[in-house]
Amino acid sequence: MCECQILHSDGAVRCTCEVDEILSLLADSRRRSVIEVLESASGNWMDRETLLDSLPTTEDDWALELAHVHLPLLEDRGLVEYDARTETIRYYECELVSNVLGSIERAT
Repeated sequence: MCECQILHSDGAVRCTCEVDEILSLLADSRRRSVIEVLESASGNWMDRETLLDSLPTTEDDWALELAHVHLPLLEDRGLVEYDARTETIRYYECELVSNVLGSIERAT
């Protein structure tokens, strides 16, 4: 089994995740967009509205899908922490995620 590390901003290991799980998460273009926006956030924090405004979509149901599908999946794998009360999202870095996103960007 291959695992990758998910890190706090100070470099400490937050958790590990299976490579297959990360690849499955990144198979969805909407989750890739979410992660790309979160990776560019200063301080690894972003509020939900700012995230929504930064995503390349105009669909009305996207906010619900983000809150009920994509953020929970990313949180289950340890890549984000979502505080529904304050509507803030914290992103945790993963070198594999960054590398895969970079490879996809270079290939397209």
